[in-house]
Amino acid sequence: MSLGESIARLRAQNGWSQGELADKLEVSRQSVSKWETDASVPDLDKLVKLSEAFGVSLDELVHGRSGTAPCPAPSPVASLPSPIPAQKTGVSGGQKIAALVLFLCGLMVLFVFLLLGGDMFSFLFAAPFWLCAGICAVCRKNAGLWCGWAVYFCAALYMRLATGISWSLVLLTHIYEPSWNYARLAAAWVELAIILVLLAVTVLRFRRLPLATGRDTLIALAAGWLGFLLVRAVGGYVLTHYFRLAGAIGVLYYLFGFAQLGALAVLLCFSARYLHSLRHKQQ
Repeated sequence: MSLGESIARLRAQNGWSQGELADKLEVSRQSVSKWETDASVPDLDKLVKLSEAFGVSLDELVHGRSGTAPCPAPSPVASLPSPIPAQKTGVSGGQKIAALVLFLCGLMVLFVFLLLGGDMFSFLFAAPFWLCAGICAVCRKNAGLWCGWAVYFCAALYMRLATGISWSLVLLTHIYEPSWNYARLAAAWVELAIILVLLAVTVLRFRRLPLATGRDTLIALAAGWLGFLLVRAVGGYVLTHYFRLAGAIGVLYYLFGFAQLGALAVLLCFSARYLHSLRHKQQ
């Protein structure tokens, strides 16, 4: 039995994931994955920490045998992680309660605005609550992040439809005049700050996920960025000059802008994952 197989067997026997073992050793999950696949060998101090964490001797860790006799039988049984995924498949009880509360809040907001004589915008005000309720009911991880994006998209769509304000107004800061209302410019800067914060949090949250660092991945990333720039340049022109003739420029144009923002977030995440994986590979 190789060292990597021994580490994988002992980790499974203790019921730990690669991430949990990495946290105990203060290393990255990718390092544990490389050890278990024999792509790399842990340093001596990490071997000592591994033996202490597993509660075995260095001989059993390195050679995969104990002081008495090899015991291969427990490893298949211990490696069956069926109870662990069963506990992680659903959302927590707190998220279910939050989903119910958010759904009821959405109904209350809709009812109040309809009583006040609201129109279709009443549903737009209730939409953030319902979207967040659905996210809390479905997403086990990163529910707060996705709720942040959902609330931003709903608020930004309302701002564009009701006031015409978008973050792109910041591009006119150097020529802005008092007669244009500086409050609109301030709102645009606030929206841009929110976008940057959401992008930063999203990238930081997903940058540690492993990603292949081969040539194909690099080509795919380059093609993605090139396609994004082309769609941004050509798509805006097409929507502005052709769909306006058909009277469909309003919401469609705004949704196109949100789709671009979503594509930008995805490209930034994959680029950060590629750079992070490349750095660990070089180490």
